[in-house]
Amino acid sequence: MKPTTKFSVLFLLSIILFSSCNTKCEHKDHNVNDSRPENAITYKEMASMFHQYDVGQKKVLDKYRLELTGDENDGVESISHFYELDQLKQYIAYLERISKEKDIKLTGLRIFSAAYPKEHSNKALRGRHTLIFMPTATIGGINDVAFEPLYSKNRQPIKFTEFLNKYSSEETKQVQRASFMPFLNSMQDDLESSGANKMRPFPPL
Repeated sequence: MKPTTKFSVLFLLSIILFSSCNTKCEHKDHNVNDSRPENAITYKEMASMFHQYDVGQKKVLDKYRLELTGDENDGVESISHFYELDQLKQYIAYLERISKEKDIKLTGLRIFSAAYPKEHSNKALRGRHTLIFMPTATIGGINDVAFEPLYSKNRQPIKFTEFLNKYSSEETKQVQRASFMPFLNSMQDDLESSGANKMRPFPPL
């Protein structure tokens, strides 16, 4: 059974739960629970999800990839994403720190599906599926809302879409999908975010 994008999300979530701090982390009062988490799955469950993805979404994505590139050697969409463990630990520690500075409780991470722009500087990544991480907090009684700790006020988390929409094209703004990441308009001035990406997809090699 080949690895899939669905598996990569599950893998990343498991790593996040297992690894919120490393030996360099300053959160010395943070006791990590290293018991088997509730979201850990069996190989039978994993195999069933791989199969459903392979016979469903993967066929559609591969078809789109081939139409985009016109190259059979580059016509298979990315099916997994690698994130170095130390980088992931550092990212979580970073989110914990900047959220704590605003007295905002970090509740988790929301992982969005996205794609690299067709004009990306790395030709091998153009149009390829990727993932974007955003921290979450409680907003309006909902505890899994993606927010931006960098620009939130004390105890007042701001939805990350307040900033993202300023960099979205007019065409994208008309597609109002709260659960998906719009494409960014790189022609406008840039702004740092607390989101994370820059994983290594496979394919390409």
